[in-house]
Amino acid sequence: MMQYYPLAPGNKWEYKQKDGNLYTNSVVSVNGPIVTMKNSTVPDNTLVKVENGIMYNELMGKDNYQLWLKDDLKKGETWDATFTANGLNSIMAFTVKETGISKEVNGKTYPDVVMLESESKINMNGNLISTQFFTQYYYAKSIGLIMTTSSMGDVHTLQNYVLN
Repeated sequence: MMQYYPLAPGNKWEYKQKDGNLYTNSVVSVNGPIVTMKNSTVPDNTLVKVENGIMYNELMGKDNYQLWLKDDLKKGETWDATFTANGLNSIMAFTVKETGISKEVNGKTYPDVVMLESESKINMNGNLISTQFFTQYYYAKSIGLIMTTSSMGDVHTLQNYVLN
C-alpha cells in the first residue's frame, strides 16, 4: 500500500471543486500491481500501477504508465511524466516542494503532508515550452490526496473519505 495514497478496494474520497460541485474518486479493485480506480466525472475507469512504493498513473493513453507519486519523497526531487494530448507531446514536470508539513483543509489539519507541484510543458520541435500552468497536489500520509490547487485558480478540497 502506498503510504501517501492508501489504494485498497473500497477506499473512497469525495472532493469539492471551487464551483461547489462534488465528485468522488474510489478504488474499484486491486489485481497484483494494477489498481483500478473510478472518478465520478469520467465514464471510464483509470488504471494505476504500484510497484515498490512507487505509483505510476496511466496518462492519456493505454499502457502509458508514468511516475506520479512515491513513498520516499525528498524536497527538491524532480521527475517528468510524458504523454500525448491533442496530438502534442506533453510533459508534467514534477517537483517535490514540501515534505512533512501540516495542511489545513476545510477546518481539519492534516499532519505529515507532502506537496508536489507540476508544471505543464509542450514539446514543440524539440524545444520544451512551458504553458505557465502549475498544479499543486497535497497528499496526507495514510489518507491520500487532500487538496489540489492550480495557477488558474482551480481548487479541489477533500470533503470526506472512507478507508478500508
